[in-house]
Amino acid sequence: MNRKISLSGNVKEELPEEVAESFEQIRSVRVFEKNAVIYHQGEDANCFYYIRKGRVRIYLSSENGGERTLSSVGRGSIIGEASFFDGQPRMSSARAVLRTELVSVNWEMMTGLFRRSPQTAMALLRQQAQTIRMLSAQLNSMTFADATARIADYLLRAAADHPDSHTKQGVSVVTTHEEMAAAVGVSRVTVSKIMMKLSADAIVKTGYRCVRVLDINRLSELCSMTDEKD
Repeated sequence: MNRKISLSGNVKEELPEEVAESFEQIRSVRVFEKNAVIYHQGEDANCFYYIRKGRVRIYLSSENGGERTLSSVGRGSIIGEASFFDGQPRMSSARAVLRTELVSVNWEMMTGLFRRSPQTAMALLRQQAQTIRMLSAQLNSMTFADATARIADYLLRAAADHPDSHTKQGVSVVTTHEEMAAAVGVSRVTVSKIMMKLSADAIVKTGYRCVRVLDINRLSELCSMTDEKD
């Protein structure tokens, strides 16, 4: 499956191999257990992180405790870089989805890396451009794409992020209705209704904290739907 910006924009290109290797060599590794908060929205940003192992969910928090998932990223990605570079408080929060190893990068490390590897600067600029594109695509999705299209897109992206789970019986995606609702901006009730319909149409098969995508082609077709209200 091709990696491209989707309806929700939740796809970031991995860093070039030589740049990733530079981050891998930095020894300031921190380990976060599953569900541990890595940083909070509004905190000062004195570093950013390279994901060496595991998976991280990036999300926004509202004053009433609500959450909106922006992206879910894994090994080879960087997080928290925007606030680090512009010197402003964190715009979002980050939480470990799995046990996660992160390389913490501060200014001293960053300037040294730029001297040794000038291409790192260009790679990080591309990451920033992709982040802007991702946020624009998410706004477009919230405005124009219907709930079914958003959920179909979420499942397709999750399937693309887990190529090892592809079998003849389908693609397994570890997720819950609550996580899908937070990621695509609809209610949990709406997610449940849509998943029941997709299951009845033999497009997916649902299980405990898991969805098996049975028909990727039909799921892709649903991504073009518009104007449904939830």
